[in-house]
Amino acid sequence: MLEEEMTEMAKISKAMWEEELYYSDEISTKEYNDGSSGIFNPGFPSGCPYITSVGATQIVPGASVTQPEKACETVIFSGGGFSNVFGLPSYQSAAVQSWFTNNAPPYGADRFNNSQQTRGFPDISANGANYVVAVTGQFALVYGTSASSPVFGAILTLINEARFAAGKGSVGFVNPTLYANPDALNDITQGTNPGCGTSGFAAVSGWDPVTGLGTPNFPKLMGKFLSLP
Repeated sequence: MLEEEMTEMAKISKAMWEEELYYSDEISTKEYNDGSSGIFNPGFPSGCPYITSVGATQIVPGASVTQPEKACETVIFSGGGFSNVFGLPSYQSAAVQSWFTNNAPPYGADRFNNSQQTRGFPDISANGANYVVAVTGQFALVYGTSASSPVFGAILTLINEARFAAGKGSVGFVNPTLYANPDALNDITQGTNPGCGTSGFAAVSGWDPVTGLGTPNFPKLMGKFLSLP
């Protein structure tokens, strides 16, 4: 695709995104601040411990697709944080505790639930930037976890297909296996998800509330899930 076409598609996508924000503001209660202060608002259902929450990454500008990605910072930021409702599930307890011990941000309960007792999200991430779609007869670029989540779903579908061919059942709830095998994902260590007048959380070595455990390494995930009963 020509660079000029990509630039034009980016402009169209940005305009659509700004229009959506404007419309959302028009029908809101106006009770929200301008984003320069306040407390982080964890999303649902990402904060639920019974689903696999997927964050967003992107290719680093100027890098190749084979080089390490970063947390998405183009048009959107990857959602992430800690639930105010659901307790910390056992499958991610060690990962979350390690993050608080080694990488907690300089702000506390005035910004986010830092009790160390609640569900952290996302669990993993996948590319969430620059997907080409056709909208009302025009090509545009879209961004977000609404793109990255189906990518991971497709990967699990391929793994299930291989398991069925081997006479095994579907993978079922994958979170315990993912946290027990973080080496089956590509750790993301660049990028942040700023908000409320802060830099938000940062992608760091190991699990973090921006990119989770990282992006899927398909061959490794396939091997691990095929090795299970």
